[in-house]
Amino acid sequence: NLQEKVTVLGYPTGGDKLSITEGIISRVDMARYAHSDVALLVIQIDAAINSGNSGGPALIDNKVVGVAFQAMVDAENIGYLVPTLLIRRLLIDVEKNNGNTGFVSLGIGWQNTENPI
Repeated sequence: NLQEKVTVLGYPTGGDKLSITEGIISRVDMARYAHSDVALLVIQIDAAINSGNSGGPALIDNKVVGVAFQAMVDAENIGYLVPTLLIRRLLIDVEKNNGNTGFVSLGIGWQNTENPI
């Protein structure tokens, strides 16, 4: 849920001990994943996600809600999580098909319609 407090665990570059950062969920949206250039569901948070934090769990009330995977380069404290919904789908796919078969593409395009003002 938006504005819910989230805790991110990881081992960012520059340290060898566990790092714990906290923030809130500020957006749930579709965005391009940096490593695949595929637009999928993301959770945007304002907790710091630094280089090396990728793969660390994000927790709400001690339950994993996502995995840290990237930060917005030109901004401070804007990070992104892969939601557990997508992770669960990937794990089921790997178990069922001995690998990741990816997502179906309908072959249609779309564009946001926004008022520039």
